Amino acid sequence: MKYRIQGSRKKSLGYAFMILCALLVLSMTSTVITSLLAWHFASTQRTVTTPMVYNQPFSSDAKSGDSNLMSMLATSFVYLRLTVSPETIDNQQKLLLSYVPAASRDAMKKVLDVEAEYIRRNGVTTVFNIADITTLAPGDMLVTGTLSASTTNGRLNTGQATVPSPLKPEEKTYRLKIQYLNGTPVLQEFSEVIKPSKQK
Repeated sequence: MKYRIQGSRKKSLGYAFMILCALLVLSMTSTVITSLLAWHFASTQRTVTTPMVYNQPFSSDAKSGDSNLMSMLATSFVYLRLTVSPETIDNQQKLLLSYVPAASRDAMKKVLDVEAEYIRRNGVTTVFNIADITTLAPGDMLVTGTLSASTTNGRLNTGQATVPSPLKPEEKTYRLKIQYLNGTPVLQEFSEVIKPSKQK
């Protein structure tokens, strides 16, 4: 009788231990699955934003943004570089360079320094009016528009004040490559597309 009771107790303890082990495995499995799902949804959750200045909402996550966001970023970068005056160019170029990756920042800075020197030396104010933004691939865009400029060094003197003298507007196209990483835009390329001259 005593052996039967001991055997029954050992059997009950064995069953209880097996049930506890199964619950532990189940708990660990559910914790891992929940953690993976939380990480997945946190990294891929899209946020819809409606900015004040632009009339189109855009959606983004930590790794990418939709075409509306890319167009907005391209517009901002184009205005930073091309809608400038001698008084604003230094701050705008500094801000623009902060979005360029360190590996290509020096090359971009050399190009911008030449533009800044020309603008300051000649007293040029430029305005770029965007006509079209064409998406070639996600984050790869062509921005076409008219670059209008005027200069105070051209000196249209009216007797009391110097009136800026307008320069001939030019049709220009720029290629921008933009990545959106961890919620921050990265400007990979901002170069002018030179159209081939027409053969006579």
